[in-house]
Amino acid sequence: MKYSKLYCSTALASFLILPITGAHAAPIIIDGSLSDWGINVADGTGAQPVGTDYSGLRSDLAGSMIEDTDDTTNNLYLGPNYGGQNYDGEFMGVMTQGSTLYLSILTGQRPDNGFSGNNGLYSPGDIRIETSMGTFGIEVGGGAVSGAGNALTEGATGTTYAVDSNGHTTGSSDTAAAQTVGSVWKDVSWILDPINPQQPVQFEINGGSSQVGEADFIFTRDSVTAEHAIIELALDISVFGGATLQEFYWLPSCGNDELHVSTDITSVPEPASLALMGLGLLGMIGVARRRRT
Repeated sequence: MKYSKLYCSTALASFLILPITGAHAAPIIIDGSLSDWGINVADGTGAQPVGTDYSGLRSDLAGSMIEDTDDTTNNLYLGPNYGGQNYDGEFMGVMTQGSTLYLSILTGQRPDNGFSGNNGLYSPGDIRIETSMGTFGIEVGGGAVSGAGNALTEGATGTTYAVDSNGHTTGSSDTAAAQTVGSVWKDVSWILDPINPQQPVQFEINGGSSQVGEADFIFTRDSVTAEHAIIELALDISVFGGATLQEFYWLPSCGNDELHVSTDITSVPEPASLALMGLGLLGMIGVARRRRT
């Protein structure tokens, strides 16, 4: 499975740059566990227990948001709307290591995307990234409503959800074939949630859209987590074409809650990285000269 991949190249680059930039942080593994982010998720098999522990949250994040209600009902105010645990965005973290961007999301939303009943269904939205060069979207997927399943990884079929005026998910459909889970897009059509203040929560590609990359990605389902959904991804920061990454958003498709992290991440190589490349080139030139003599 690709999602358990360790970003060895990033760790190696960090090690090589160590004399220039100082001690490097522990690498992130894209596996649906947030332990390497310093988070111990309270994930019971029944109603969610109180107790997700953020005290060990790593200090090298570019930005993070914690808003954990620890509520087992569905009628609590979350902001901007009501919804409770099954719509609760609890944590978002963003960080970089070398040329790799990492993002993680923890939500109290059940990984099986809801239930059939009087309260309708709930479903995830996509990831929105605002930059100095426009808006990018990352397809989250999710699969059928009321459906258990294995964790979703990059390349799986994407999902678009239909949501009624009350914010209840009424159905789901596959995205366009190219809009796979973990795919990163620019110039897409955003779908607003139905409840004021109506924010962009899902996207669809159109004739003017362009795919700029694909993340190493996992969205946990019943096989990994019981009472939470965890989204974790990594991608090469160069896909943003030199843009400054400013705002990261994730909301459920109903828009009941919002995770929002502000950053100031540049997607061009850092001076230390450029210096290392220069040293490498000088070394190669020296070797070539010695060979000629």
